[in-house]
Amino acid sequence: MKDDGLVGWVSTPNGRGTLSIAYSCATVIITAIWTILHLNVPGKAETLRQTLPRKVRWGLFAIFAPDMLTMVAASQWVKARKSVEQMKELSNLGVWTLVHAFYANSGGFILQPKNEIAFPVNAEQIYFLVSHSYIPFPKITEDEIWDKSKADWFAKGFALLQIGWLIIQSVARAVDGLSISPSEIFTLAFVASTTMSYFFWWNKPQDVKTPTILHCGFSMSIIRTNAGVPPNASYTDSPLDFIPDPDKFWERNPSLKDYDLERQMEAGSQDRARLQRVPDDAILMTARLPSNVLVALIIPSLIHSTVHLLGWNFAYPSSVEQLLWRISVVTLASVSAVAVGIIHMLDTFGYQGRYNLTWVWIKFQREEPRSSQKCQKLLDMVLGFVVLLLTAARLYIILEAILSLRSLPADVFVTVNWTDFFPHV
Repeated sequence: MKDDGLVGWVSTPNGRGTLSIAYSCATVIITAIWTILHLNVPGKAETLRQTLPRKVRWGLFAIFAPDMLTMVAASQWVKARKSVEQMKELSNLGVWTLVHAFYANSGGFILQPKNEIAFPVNAEQIYFLVSHSYIPFPKITEDEIWDKSKADWFAKGFALLQIGWLIIQSVARAVDGLSISPSEIFTLAFVASTTMSYFFWWNKPQDVKTPTILHCGFSMSIIRTNAGVPPNASYTDSPLDFIPDPDKFWERNPSLKDYDLERQMEAGSQDRARLQRVPDDAILMTARLPSNVLVALIIPSLIHSTVHLLGWNFAYPSSVEQLLWRISVVTLASVSAVAVGIIHMLDTFGYQGRYNLTWVWIKFQREEPRSSQKCQKLLDMVLGFVVLLLTAARLYIILEAILSLRSLPADVFVTVNWTDFFPHV
């Protein structure tokens, strides 16, 4: 990259300016986040006061951990595909598509038992209820579900065009030997690691406000008794918690178990509560993911780390900032690989102890062997330290992407001469 000396603020009218670079990067990131995020159906009593901060939190999560966001989307996609396969056993009763499965697992169906508190049911629970003739097969069509969705295909198309233009422009600048600002490098890395989320969530309805009510003529006590569960047995999320979920690997840290969730207690009970909304992190898988899905997760993550290397020899405002950028990039690439390797190894060898994932989730298991307590503490320490390093590295890269705008190489503001690429235009 050229180094024509560092310059301060550059006005936009003369070509590329400081403000235009900041504005274009911010626009790409905000538009991408707004169109990528497909959060679950809110609770019936929730308002914008609850839903907007939730979307902001997930937006920040996407910025600081874009590969984790893609893993959440991939987990939901895999789970939805499994539901479609499972529902084929009931194909004589109705049609069940990937859209139906996503809709169900996001809290789109609310079960209304006779004279009881209603609560959301997921795809597996619907399969159980329909196969045991407790409720009829849901008759809602795919088109009716999409009518409930607020997915803006124009906005998604616009976001993808913005991403495509950013990539084309960056490649052209590299070919012309012109510098790319750290802000643009960070934006490129962000979109590279989150684009796969578009694919995994393409069939998931977005911003659904009104769920579909499934009326049930049976009481929960009858359903639980018929399943061999004592009617007064405790549960924390739903009376249908007894239905096994073979893909449940993670649960929230106990200190965050009730965060941003609303439960309604059964009358006269203190240990039987019904969730009023399906948490957005209800489905999180690190094991049993198909190999093609693993590849779709690993490649964008590697690209995310590699793109930051483009700023290795960039002329930063100070040598300290350049050194910190290099350390952060190396940390991001190496420590991410170590973390993924540890978790994949533990899953492969069937480790049964508990360990944490980004301090938020804990590996789910029903029995915790005493012999593994020391190993669990060691793993928690290692993975906790990994998260600390990754957080510090990402935070510095984000800060430097912003702070570097105060002083950039002069050639950052040189506009690409497109006639070099299209001489006859």
